Amino acid sequence: MTVHHPPDRAVDPYDTAAVRTALERVLTDRAGYPVAVTHLRRFTVGFSWITYGFAAAGRALVLRIGPANGVFAPYRATPEALVLRSLAGHGIPVPVVHLWDEGPGPFGAPFLVVDLVQGQAPIPWTADGGPAFAEPEREILADQFLQALAALHEFDWQASEAGALDGTRDATRTAVAQIDAWENRMGEWSARRFPMLDWAIAWFRSTAPVAQRISLVHGDFRIGNFLERDGRITAILDWELVHPGDPMEDLGWICLQAWRGRSPHMCHLLTREDLADRYEALTGYHVDPKALAWWEAFGTFKLAVMHLGAAHCYEARGFNDTRMAGMGAQIPRLLLQLEAAVERAS
Repeated sequence: MTVHHPPDRAVDPYDTAAVRTALERVLTDRAGYPVAVTHLRRFTVGFSWITYGFAAAGRALVLRIGPANGVFAPYRATPEALVLRSLAGHGIPVPVVHLWDEGPGPFGAPFLVVDLVQGQAPIPWTADGGPAFAEPEREILADQFLQALAALHEFDWQASEAGALDGTRDATRTAVAQIDAWENRMGEWSARRFPMLDWAIAWFRSTAPVAQRISLVHGDFRIGNFLERDGRITAILDWELVHPGDPMEDLGWICLQAWRGRSPHMCHLLTREDLADRYEALTGYHVDPKALAWWEAFGTFKLAVMHLGAAHCYEARGFNDTRMAGMGAQIPRLLLQLEAAVERAS
């Protein structure tokens, strides 16, 4: 359920007391009776939305606020909310959405409230550079990971609330639309010219693949964006980049070196060949190796642009999170990975 409130003085999303007051007000307005918020604590994981866990009315919940100076500002809550509502009960584990607002509202920014799902988010960076998962856990999680992705790509999204999402429905334009979107973001986030990025854009435009079909694309489907508990994926998270597009975009993103390091397993879960074979078996759609390599190269470009955005929000927007500065320092490494990915795809 969406809620709408008149603009208020902006709440500092890092001020726990102010967040509690605003949250109690919006929950009380919705319920029609006083609602107390307890166990409010900010989660330090995640690089984009500001996330709190809390309890209210006997439920464990999560509040996500899109900061005005965050990486993907200005944020929108509606696309993610509509997708989560649409996907519930369709084979993709997602949190239940309770309310959302495009802002400015009580927090001075877009926000969502969803159920708290139990589990840990495995990350691709291990202390010794070794595997993120032991056997046979890796195999079990790989199966669930791909089943969720296949269910997403097979979902009849146009017949659901997600059908209201912005984005191209033209299979000949899916790649070009993404090139345009990320080139625009690059221009917004950095006045500096990067020859490697400019060269890559020209190559992407001259070689853009045509999609076999249009599906919902998560946009950031990878290790780190799912929760796992006792060998089971309990939720797929971080839907802020969801859009209609070529499902090969998600498969290419899974293959990025950034999510596997030196591991032979994409996202520390399965080999490239296994990824393609299993996906074909689940969906009946052929995974064209050239299209997969193109989208992997484009995903590496997209990740480099994200790092430009992280550096920009730290340097120019006052987003005082040193992890953003750390991402900026990784740009040269990503440019080298981009060069290698484009060469492999050529």
